[in-house]
Amino acid sequence: MRFKKLNIGCGTSTKQGWINVDKYVPFDIPEVVFGDIEEGLQYPDESFDEILLDNVIEHLNDIPSSIQEIHRLLIPGGVCTLITPHFSSASSWRDPTHVHHLSYFSFDYFATGSRSNYLGTKFKVEKKLSFGGGFGLIGRLLFKLSPERWENRYSFIFRASSIKIRLIKGS
Repeated sequence: MRFKKLNIGCGTSTKQGWINVDKYVPFDIPEVVFGDIEEGLQYPDESFDEILLDNVIEHLNDIPSSIQEIHRLLIPGGVCTLITPHFSSASSWRDPTHVHHLSYFSFDYFATGSRSNYLGTKFKVEKKLSFGGGFGLIGRLLFKLSPERWENRYSFIFRASSIKIRLIKGS
C-alpha cells in the first residue's frame, strides 16, 4: 500500500510527490487543489502518512478542530509537521493575517496523556525552537536551562524565531 503526503496551505510552495492543497488556489499553479482544513478535507480517514503545515497554523481560526482533522487524516504512526513563528518573533506580529501567536508549549495540549487534551487526540509531541542573531546564543542557553523560565521571563529580550512541531499519531 502506498501512503500519501499532504501539504496543507501550500500557496505557491508546492512539493513534488505531495498532494498540495490550499484554500486560495493560485491560478497559475495547476498542481494545487482546493482544500480548507477548517471545513474538513475530502479524503478518507487514515489516508496520509505525512502532513505538512508550513507557516499555516497561525492563520487558522480554530486550531483544535484543525488538529482533530489532522488526526483523522493521519495513519497510526503518521507525522504532522507544523512550522510557525514563536510569539516572541517579530514575524509573528508583522503579518496582520495571523490569528494566533503561539508558544513553545501550545501544542502540548494535544499530547497523549495531557490533562489538557480534551480532544482525545493521541499524539506524541516533539518540538524544536529556533533562535537567530547574536543574542540567539544567550537565548539558547537560557532556554536550555529552563524552557518555561525563558518563555515567561526572557523571550521578548532574547527572541526566538520559529517553532517546529512534530505530532506523531499514536495507534
